[in-house]
Amino acid sequence: MYQKIKYFLKAAETGSFSLAAQNMYVSAQAITKQVSLLEKELGAKLFYRSSHGVELTEFGEYARSKLAHLDMEYEYILNDLKTVAKEEKKPLKVGIFSDLPRDELVSPVMSFLLANASDYQLHLEMIGLYEGQERIRTGSLDILLTNLHDEDDMTGFSCLSFSEFDAQVIVSLNHPWVIKDEITIQDLKSENFIKMNMGKDHYVVAYDHIFYNNIPCKKVIEANNFDTLMVLLRQASGFAVFPMQFVGMDRAQVK
Repeated sequence: MYQKIKYFLKAAETGSFSLAAQNMYVSAQAITKQVSLLEKELGAKLFYRSSHGVELTEFGEYARSKLAHLDMEYEYILNDLKTVAKEEKKPLKVGIFSDLPRDELVSPVMSFLLANASDYQLHLEMIGLYEGQERIRTGSLDILLTNLHDEDDMTGFSCLSFSEFDAQVIVSLNHPWVIKDEITIQDLKSENFIKMNMGKDHYVVAYDHIFYNNIPCKKVIEANNFDTLMVLLRQASGFAVFPMQFVGMDRAQVK
């Protein structure tokens, strides 16, 4: 019944079944049929029909004045019900480490949650790395999307790893590690990490690899540009980390 009323009111507003159909994204035949069914139920004509469009009859004017109020009341009730239903949903507090790649990780995961957690009201918050881990441990977050490493203790929590990045450790030919074919986590923890302060203009090293900020090490030595980083490497001041696809290294002096 309500659909017939909506079609009638839109036709009365536009003065045309075809325009009403366009506004309602249905066919003109559907508007005509529903209005005719409404007229049959009410027992009187609502419109005068002509090749130029439609015009309300006297009864049609009276019907519109009554049904317009009903239409507004329906929308008010519907919105109220939606609000109550929204408040009834259980809150789901999601923390997102602010440095995670948006397109590759955050957006797909959030799309999955929105599609599969319709019974919950999502509360999203961008958060720092260590703050997020502390809040998930204290229970102020239900889900945490963040970086984790082998040494992070998340005992008692369900953890799902989405991806890992292939990278290579680079050292000087004068560095003690040069004889190693594999570098362990303990090796990294015992040595200095030479980290370049990256920005969008430093295209040589992929800026999206934010895991550079979380390499386990004894100490971080910052280099403001690539040339400085290379000098520190050649002096055997520590190690650097680059993506596997990195090219252009001076292979005569580093491994």
